[in-house]
Amino acid sequence: MKTYKIHVLLIVFLALTACAPALNTEEEPPESIVTKTADTSVLTWERTGGIAGFCDKVIIYLDGSADVSNCKGDVKVRIQLTQGQRVKMEGWLSTLKPIEFTQSDPAVADAMTISLSLAGKGSQKADEETIRLISEFAADIAYQAEMDRNLPPEKVLAEQVLREYLSALNQGDYILGAKLYGGDAEILRTWNPDIPDDLPALFERACTQNGLVCMNPLSIAYRGVDEFGNQLFQVEFSNPDGSLFQQGPCCGEEEGPVITNFLFRVQKTEVGYVVLDLPPYVP
Repeated sequence: MKTYKIHVLLIVFLALTACAPALNTEEEPPESIVTKTADTSVLTWERTGGIAGFCDKVIIYLDGSADVSNCKGDVKVRIQLTQGQRVKMEGWLSTLKPIEFTQSDPAVADAMTISLSLAGKGSQKADEETIRLISEFAADIAYQAEMDRNLPPEKVLAEQVLREYLSALNQGDYILGAKLYGGDAEILRTWNPDIPDDLPALFERACTQNGLVCMNPLSIAYRGVDEFGNQLFQVEFSNPDGSLFQQGPCCGEEEGPVITNFLFRVQKTEVGYVVLDLPPYVP
């Protein structure tokens, strides 16, 4: 009798085991790991031909790095996008559909061809103006890499003075800020007719009341030399919370460009370098 019960229980156990679903021993990696890695390219841009004989290529990756190269072999670097550049890229990726674009000049000896591929995840189709902006964005990154490769010795001192000037205004050291400024102060006098020729006092009023946004620089990128020999820099600024400063449309307008980088000129004088431009203005 006991043997019969054991046999019945064994049969029931084997039947239940056979009906149980098979275990999957091969785990698939999460989708985010498969499809979103640091080396996933999100923008590829190429420019070939033209009178200057371009042969540039820019590949931007999901982690904000970019490979810049040319077929001549004298440029092959990996750089990091600035915060402002990343904001632009993230905006295009989140709103635009994928883009595959190629444009060639008429068939002549120095024809130029530009190709662009964007891994957009949005629902909007890019118009001609947007594609032009993305192409200019990539071309500027190629130019940035070229500038970084050919830095003149004056760049280091000029950038140091620019940093000291901006930091002094941010920290309220208006005497130092005024000492490092060599530009036109007429707008400061117009805002403050009650202040005589006292540049530190004018800077204090401008930064605290008149609308100059005297912030610390977030990034400073070298942009070459202008026709007067001034060193050029593009500056991104940091809000008090560390986020990127963005200057929106002026004077209450709802539409208009959003500016995240600002051009500053630094001039060499007999006594050293001075900055020729004021911080951003927000009315």
